[in-house]
Amino acid sequence: MPQDGVPLEDLAQRLGGRLDGLSQGVVINGVASLSDAQKGNITFLSDSKNLEKNLEDLSKSHASAVIAPEKTKPLPIPALRFENPYLGLAKALSIFYPEILPTKGIHPTAFVHERAFVHPTASIGPLAVVSANAKVEAYAQIEAQVFVGCGAKIGESAHIYPHVVVREGCIVGDRSILHSGVIVGSDGFGFTPTSTGHLKIPQVGIVEIGSDVEIGANVTIDRATMGKTIIGPGTKIDNLVHIAHNVVIGRNCIIVAQVGLSGSTIMEDQVTLAGQVGTVGHVSIGKGATVAARGVVT
Repeated sequence: MPQDGVPLEDLAQRLGGRLDGLSQGVVINGVASLSDAQKGNITFLSDSKNLEKNLEDLSKSHASAVIAPEKTKPLPIPALRFENPYLGLAKALSIFYPEILPTKGIHPTAFVHERAFVHPTASIGPLAVVSANAKVEAYAQIEAQVFVGCGAKIGESAHIYPHVVVREGCIVGDRSILHSGVIVGSDGFGFTPTSTGHLKIPQVGIVEIGSDVEIGANVTIDRATMGKTIIGPGTKIDNLVHIAHNVVIGRNCIIVAQVGLSGSTIMEDQVTLAGQVGTVGHVSIGKGATVAARGVVT
């Protein structure tokens, strides 16, 4: 956080917002919600269905300025206006609460196999395991107790939070983020009935996660039976989602919590699945489609 704050005029230039209202002498030292904001804070007003209530809350707020939609009525405090106020909020949070970068190098309690490659700028946290022939690229962050399996690859500037498992052969793309508890490359649920029970079908494929993907806590992504389970670049996945073997997810998709995708489901680019959506196996969902909460695609 900038120690002395940022003059509101300077902040407007840095965020790319349109300054509306008297700003002389206004210095911003943090970002806070409508209810928590104090003098020196900039707060946030979205153009959601709760706009009228938010406007009422703003009138009671102690904030010194507000990030607001371009088209709202005049406001009681100086505003930085945006066509997309969430973009302004994201930029402001990045300025006042920058990411804390880890120390480069390998923690003394981590295990890195002699045949693994770890870039000198990468960070390997306490009790992490990097197995034989695995690769951890430049500026990647591997936090405490992460397991990276044999031949797996962690891309440049990827961030792997504690207690994540990336199993053998799987790929995590550049700048992708995996939150705690994610399992990449668990066996697909493949069995065939026999006269004595169920015979396991070996799952010999991998998972390939593209660049700029973010995966929430406790998501499980099964490896392909053969070939690849694919998560396309830019896709964002919420907590507690299950993705089965050989699923193919396109670019810039949104998958909300507790979705379950059965084997060989195909999602084209820019698909949105709301909470608790399910699919049966071998279905396709077209580009730009949205499936509402608890919907089932058959």
